[in-house]
Amino acid sequence: MTHFRLTVVGMDSHRSAWFAALILALMAGCSGQANTYLVHGMVVYPDGKPLTTGTVEFEATHEGRQITASAEIAPDGTFQLGTFAPNDGAVAGHHRVAVIADFDIATGWERPDMIPPPALHPRYRDFSTSGLEFDIKPRTNNILVQVDYAPRAEKGDGETLSVKPPSDDSGQ
Repeated sequence: MTHFRLTVVGMDSHRSAWFAALILALMAGCSGQANTYLVHGMVVYPDGKPLTTGTVEFEATHEGRQITASAEIAPDGTFQLGTFAPNDGAVAGHHRVAVIADFDIATGWERPDMIPPPALHPRYRDFSTSGLEFDIKPRTNNILVQVDYAPRAEKGDGETLSVKPPSDDSGQ
């Protein structure tokens, strides 16, 4: 193991130790990383059923730059945000929110009826159109994100496709 010794010309060992401690404290305080606070939440439809898949993203402006916290939505609709590391929370402040649950991978014309219609309204895919905004406080936060089902779509032959709420597999 290699040891380094800080020696400052003209300082005794006691003052050198204090000087080294001061330098280390200053270096630790200059990491530039904002403080984060735990954010737990749930994404639900108007009827109370959870959104069971996807990603939720919170975007804040902190000291002139955008900082995004994100999380995967669990099968029970819950999430825990992470900014710099998984589940470490989000920065305090005002956040715009986007929810992405349907991934556009194709138009569907090449495989008709194989791509299910989206369950989540597409306006939630973008911060600027979602209408979802929350304030994260410098403490543990519990957030309920309420979203709408996708509007009904019509097939090319005039048949209406309806997006049904997720089925309740509990047998109740």
